[in-house]
Amino acid sequence: MLATSLVLIAALLHATWNTLIKFSGERLLVIASMDVVALLFALAMVAFVQVPPPEIWPWMLASAAFELLYRYLLIKAYRVGDLGLVYPLMRGLSPLVVLALTLTFAGETLSTQQIFGILLVPCGMACLLWQGGGGERLPWSMLPVVALIGLCIGCYTWLDGSAIRLWSQPLDYLVWLTLISAWPFPLLATVARRAPFVQFWRSQWKLGLAVGLCVLSSYALVLWAMQLGSVAEAAALREVSVILVVLMGMRYLKEPFGGPRLLACALVLIGMLIMKL
Repeated sequence: MLATSLVLIAALLHATWNTLIKFSGERLLVIASMDVVALLFALAMVAFVQVPPPEIWPWMLASAAFELLYRYLLIKAYRVGDLGLVYPLMRGLSPLVVLALTLTFAGETLSTQQIFGILLVPCGMACLLWQGGGGERLPWSMLPVVALIGLCIGCYTWLDGSAIRLWSQPLDYLVWLTLISAWPFPLLATVARRAPFVQFWRSQWKLGLAVGLCVLSSYALVLWAMQLGSVAEAAALREVSVILVVLMGMRYLKEPFGGPRLLACALVLIGMLIMKL
């Protein structure tokens, strides 16, 4: 029950920061700003956490690489697609990736009920390919980008879960992972768009701070949940954020809420209930 509660809170935070990024016209600067916040947190905490053992570093470096690619592709995807279409599509693939990796390499035992519930999540996301999910269609050229985002999410989720099983220190892991992954985008923004980046911090520092805190909190809660329970189940349960994002896109970004998006949300919710009841 604790693991489920942690994942659901993380889903709310994840939906919030994605909505804030989509809402902003300066997505590179928002991501760079959230990484500045995360990096400052990690630097403040590094003296109080343990150094990861040698066997954890390969997992952490691989996770950071997938995380950085995910953020780069996220900027591209949000330029052309609705939040309520891009987010569910990219998140829908990740439970399949985590499930496949978990069953193949991690040796976790999942019940038929759990597997069926997990599989309902990507089935729901597939509904969004029908008539653009009730809104504007996503260009076919962007579908490989969205699929690659889902692959990245699934891979770094599984890598993080595996690392946490080997080294049961979620906070320590988060601090060191942040130190590895949180500096490239601030560096890129400083080099390529220094003046707008400085101006962004002067005028919209609250947005950067809010997104950074949401990202850190969401990541920490998911790591904790994966330590307590199944990595594959935690990855699937986190996709309840899809429902929240579709509703936020409708409420704050004035995006449509057609039948396919309603069906997608329903299947995600049913899958979550099947997993847990």
